[in-house]
Amino acid sequence: MCPVNVVVIHQSRTGNTQRAAELIGGAVEAEGNTVAVRPVTNIDFKELADADLVFVGTWVDGLILFGHRPGDAGKVRSIPKLWDKSVVAFMTHAVNPGNAAAKLAGVLEGHGADVIAARSLNRRRLDVEAPTFAVEALATARA
Repeated sequence: MCPVNVVVIHQSRTGNTQRAAELIGGAVEAEGNTVAVRPVTNIDFKELADADLVFVGTWVDGLILFGHRPGDAGKVRSIPKLWDKSVVAFMTHAVNPGNAAAKLAGVLEGHGADVIAARSLNRRRLDVEAPTFAVEALATARA
């Protein structure tokens, strides 16, 4: 298959989402693709413009049983418009993500993205969940 250009953008408060972004980037790169992993505060606009696939991640904010939402959604909204980009939404959570991944997907769709996958990853299982999700999302993008 033809390699794709991928940008993984993350907003991390405690380091879990950054770790997930790095694991996602590593898994996508291991599949033979070009990958850049960037915090939301240091986006390379040319990389983003050239990207075939964009992963965007943040953490789940809210209480254990309710009120789940994307953490720091304002910074996520500061990403340039993602018109005509295939985008994968990912989040990290500790206990219960609720429907926060779907909410992040909605934020990104409102930003012009074509969200092809969305999932919250348990911070205690990032080493397994993040690479697996990355490869699944990559396969969806290529389909």
